[in-house]
Amino acid sequence: MKKPWIYRVGISGEEVSEEALLKSGFVFTKVEPRTQIVSSVRSVIGRPYKRGASVLKDAPEFFECSSLAAWAAVEAGYAIPRVSIDQFVFAKRIGKEDLLPGDMIFANTEEIVHTEGMYYSQVLGKEVHEEPIRYETLEYLPGTKVPHGVDHVGIYIGDNKLIHGTSKRGEVVEEDMNESPSFQNIVGYGRIVEEEAERFVVEIPDDRPDLRSKENLIEFINHA
Repeated sequence: MKKPWIYRVGISGEEVSEEALLKSGFVFTKVEPRTQIVSSVRSVIGRPYKRGASVLKDAPEFFECSSLAAWAAVEAGYAIPRVSIDQFVFAKRIGKEDLLPGDMIFANTEEIVHTEGMYYSQVLGKEVHEEPIRYETLEYLPGTKVPHGVDHVGIYIGDNKLIHGTSKRGEVVEEDMNESPSFQNIVGYGRIVEEEAERFVVEIPDDRPDLRSKENLIEFINHA
């Protein structure tokens, strides 16, 4: 049976102290972000691929490429956009030579699939059109142009290896970055973990949806 989803919010030690967290009574985990991202994606190798998989409803049992990246980020205490092109715009641009474990690799597979249909965007609160390859952001800074297009993302784990959810093999896989069929047209590299300091990943009770806001949570903890 799938475990119920627990909403998590990540905060740094500069934003709240461990002492204040302990006093608040919240359940939390202290993580090293890069290590946690790699550990998380490694732990789900072999899990089935599901087109449109949701972090909220499907993880960690089913994934697609971008939901895997978003889920791993949450496990490490970061909130990032859900759609791959939005993740591309959100992440800090880095060069291939700067890649560290936990960074993101973006591609345009140039595969024209899923040209029809609609799905519901929780962020926008409306139905949106399926697109095989997006050329502008959808939910994060909507309408930002990305001329080269993005439709795939993987997590770099070191030694020229990456982990991603792929429809080609129907599951989450580890592959060599240069040999992976999905990354023959890499369009960029991104970073969400810019500091190596540990973070707290705090579990939010179901009856306190107001504390899903990081700002509200920090204020509540610091005044508990």
